[in-house]
Amino acid sequence: MKTILFICITVTLLASCEKYYQHDTGLADGYHDCSMMDYLRSDHNNWDSIVVAIEYAGLTGIFEGTNPDYKEITFFGPTNMSIRKFFLEQTGEKIYQSIREIPVELVRNMILAYLVEGKKMKESFDYEIKGTLTGGTEVYSLNNVKLRVYRTQSEFNGIPDIGAEGLKIHAEVSGQMASIASADIETNNGVVHSLSNRFTWVEL
Repeated sequence: MKTILFICITVTLLASCEKYYQHDTGLADGYHDCSMMDYLRSDHNNWDSIVVAIEYAGLTGIFEGTNPDYKEITFFGPTNMSIRKFFLEQTGEKIYQSIREIPVELVRNMILAYLVEGKKMKESFDYEIKGTLTGGTEVYSLNNVKLRVYRTQSEFNGIPDIGAEGLKIHAEVSGQMASIASADIETNNGVVHSLSNRFTWVEL
């Protein structure tokens, strides 16, 4: 009986460890039956700051899907942590304390640079060419920033290209790069690819 109990506990612990190791990136609950703006407003832990920025910049219509020029969009979304890092890492003469202190046109450009027209899931993008800054799919943001968006595949147990798949963006002119933490968060009018919390919100 003790042996059976030990086996049951061991199996349960291994299953728990496996789930933690895989890390839920949002794909399990990837579809939200609402506009992108409503989705962002509903997740206070991750998106409160970008909601303030969107409303301040007058871009709500794009995220609500009511702008006739952009019925569907893809957003490489900087989270609250990314925006907090922007404020903490400021240098120079002008230091901003809040989003509404930043010139509105700058905020607008900083949001538009992370927006691409159309609904583009992770599989829409090609793989990188390993060891180079090439490969992937080139797209242009809504303010005409050239982005290289590419999938990556890691090794597993020493075998290349069979491990976890990732998604990254590369602004080719500025050189800024960022990893996606949670991909394919789909809404009625688009898809959000949540940027890593390690990323600092910048003008691409």
